[in-house]
Amino acid sequence: MLDVAYVGTRSLGLIAPYNYNQTYPGPGAPAPRQPLYAINPLVTTVTYNTNWGSAKYQGLQMKLEKRYSAGLTLSAAYTWSSYLSDAPHINGGGVGAPQDARCFACNWGPVPDDLTHVVVINHAYELPFGARRKYLNHGVLAQIVGDWNLNGIWQMSSGQRFNVTLASGISNSSGGGGDRPNRIKDGNLPTDQRTIDRWFDLSAFATPAQYTFGNAGTGILVGPGNFNVDLGIHRNFAIGERFTLSYRCEMFNAFNRANFGVPNSSIGSSSAGQISGTAAARVFQMALKVIF
Repeated sequence: MLDVAYVGTRSLGLIAPYNYNQTYPGPGAPAPRQPLYAINPLVTTVTYNTNWGSAKYQGLQMKLEKRYSAGLTLSAAYTWSSYLSDAPHINGGGVGAPQDARCFACNWGPVPDDLTHVVVINHAYELPFGARRKYLNHGVLAQIVGDWNLNGIWQMSSGQRFNVTLASGISNSSGGGGDRPNRIKDGNLPTDQRTIDRWFDLSAFATPAQYTFGNAGTGILVGPGNFNVDLGIHRNFAIGERFTLSYRCEMFNAFNRANFGVPNSSIGSSSAGQISGTAAARVFQMALKVIF
């Protein structure tokens, strides 16, 4: 069964926080440049949760499903999508706080969850060996290699979106999101030039003029893609009429692939553009359970 769908959502008035009392850029002590300084100079950060946020999602979603037959159940899903927003999630995460609390539109862009391509394959397969199965269905060998079941989840996706910031602030504004550089060209390197020591083009970003905000947008760079396979194999052993011994072996990241995290994106840092983290390595676990 093949299912193809277009899914689109438009969200307005999302509740999101920002610092109402963020300091305006400029020289000198920051406190006198806070909007509420004239009312009460002791007031600092004023976190205001209100419905200024918005988001937009569009996606092509395709699913191919093979229902159970010959011991196999299989489904494969592919999504090609775009997910944009200007507001952080109210409980954390999302695109991050706006650099400038007076310009929410400047924070509009792809969110970290905007994975352009996602493929997920699920399968459950009764291997065709053993009693009441197609091959090796009698004899001693059937008792050894028979009645095993294999299941798995295969996941592949393009890279996570991320922002660039300045290692040292230049705006002299406090209480907002991190200062960003000016973007003078794309910044994403061709695929064959990306390495864990130089994932993006540092020369694409420049320090803005003093006491100003940079123009680099939200989610403009793309991190490494992801490929992960979780596999499991299990079998039930009948022990007389009353007892069953259930054995399971499960492997997470079965091929032990290094799925790298996003690089250091702090422009001016000595490790900018370098990747220093990965997802978990392969994990095995086994279990025995007696059912009676």
